[in-house]
Amino acid sequence: MWRNRNFLLLMFGLAVSSTGLWVGIIGNLEFLQKNVESSFLQALIILSGFLVGIFLAPMAGRVIDRSVKRNILIYAGIARCIAILFMYLAIATNSVWWMLVYTFIIGISGTFSNPAMQTMIPLIVSKEQLLDANSVNVNIFTGARIVGTALGGLMLVGMSLFSLYTVTLISYVLLLIGTFFIKVDEGPKKVDKKDKKENFISTLRELYPIVRKQPMVVYGIFLLMPAFLFLAGFNLIVIEISELQDNPGIKGILYTVEGLCVFVGTFLAGKFFKENPKLTYMFAITFIIATAQTTLFLADHPMISIFSFGLFGLAAGTLFPVVMTIFQTDVPSDYHGRFFSIKGMVDNILFQALMLLTGLFLDTIGFKYMVIAFGVTSFIFVIIIMVRYLTITSRKKKKTVALTR
Repeated sequence: MWRNRNFLLLMFGLAVSSTGLWVGIIGNLEFLQKNVESSFLQALIILSGFLVGIFLAPMAGRVIDRSVKRNILIYAGIARCIAILFMYLAIATNSVWWMLVYTFIIGISGTFSNPAMQTMIPLIVSKEQLLDANSVNVNIFTGARIVGTALGGLMLVGMSLFSLYTVTLISYVLLLIGTFFIKVDEGPKKVDKKDKKENFISTLRELYPIVRKQPMVVYGIFLLMPAFLFLAGFNLIVIEISELQDNPGIKGILYTVEGLCVFVGTFLAGKFFKENPKLTYMFAITFIIATAQTTLFLADHPMISIFSFGLFGLAAGTLFPVVMTIFQTDVPSDYHGRFFSIKGMVDNILFQALMLLTGLFLDTIGFKYMVIAFGVTSFIFVIIIMVRYLTITSRKKKKTVALTR
């Protein structure tokens, strides 16, 4: 895998662009803090790019399935570079409107590039290397999040916003250049001459009978829910723990421990799940995530909070590459673009809803009752799925025994 030029170029591009993205996010927050007083308006502006992406996801999926994936990545890379120019205008004029244009373009480019990258990974690595490739993908994105936010914070101390976005632009240009050197033989594309409307419902109707026939895909989708419940309110939880302990420094420790444990988790995924990602093991991993949520009830103790975040990072780092590999292998390749686009769309909606729910619970029932509620919900969720799985498996075995008699 490490001698695969296409894979190395793709991962290099992901590392550079993701780091630039997180540096840019720090710049976005700084710009909004200077130019927008309302926290609610700041949140709306930040979310606007996601909202645009949500509406375009069904169309993006079909375009990706019909097109050469490398070309999609090239066009998305060009769009990112153009977006920075609008951010320069925003900084020069202190205009939030130009920043909105920048946010829209970044959101649109991500709607096309992220699922295109997920569909390209199975094309450039063998099936035996797919889990390792997805583990590297998760590690790079986690590392970029840590490095990008730290780098952005340091740059704001001694550099202007203009210089910060110049660094982001350089990262996007490097990504674009690297993409041109990726060579993948994707074969001829099917041309659908029917005039179909590109919307969520029609795409879901196409995907439903395909996904329904793949039980591992269905279970994988549901087993990600407890992790999403933790991740959606991640930043709010870290802030709340910092206030509980009256220790601002704990935030950096929690982020670092979680990130390092994600790296360990991806290593374990490649070591123990490469041959056969059994659902029973995945149930156990999800139980660990629910345990990490529940133990945050004692988060006013520094070591317990560190333990909880480390436990979650370890489980999430193991679960995500395995589930992503299942999606890439069990969903037919002709539907990869639509599947990952719709999945990304639903993930964004779910994340925003759960983040709002986290904020609501923190304001109403408080941190401790919230983490207990989330933990118990996760346990119940996994138990229901596991019972359903065991029931179906038991019925199949009985039918098999009856047929053999």
